[in-house]
Amino acid sequence: MMGQAVLVAGGMLQCSHGGTLRLQSGDARMTAGGMDVVTATMEIGLSFAPGAPGVLVPCPFLSPSSAPSPCAATLAASAGMAQATRIGGQAVLLADARGQATNPNDPGASWSVLDAGQTVVTSS
Repeated sequence: MMGQAVLVAGGMLQCSHGGTLRLQSGDARMTAGGMDVVTATMEIGLSFAPGAPGVLVPCPFLSPSSAPSPCAATLAASAGMAQATRIGGQAVLLADARGQATNPNDPGASWSVLDAGQTVVTSS
């Protein structure tokens, strides 16, 4: 079984509506491809709203009245956490990490990794 690439600062997440953001930080105690590795809980609270830190493409979702309704925050990953690799007790997030996002007009909103930011280090 092949492992997944480890997610690092500089990697990108995407919401289910196509908004994208670049991860701004990771845990400096471990690097992969020269970048700090992202651990579980570091993904919580990231926003795809215009002007939010790291946003490359804001979430384009519209409310029923056609008002902007971007995904406001990411929730904890529900999948894609390394079983074999931990930093400070936290699982490392992998290229297949995903979870729910908060959007008042789309209860099914979600996020996933668009680009892990490196391909040198893998884990399972």
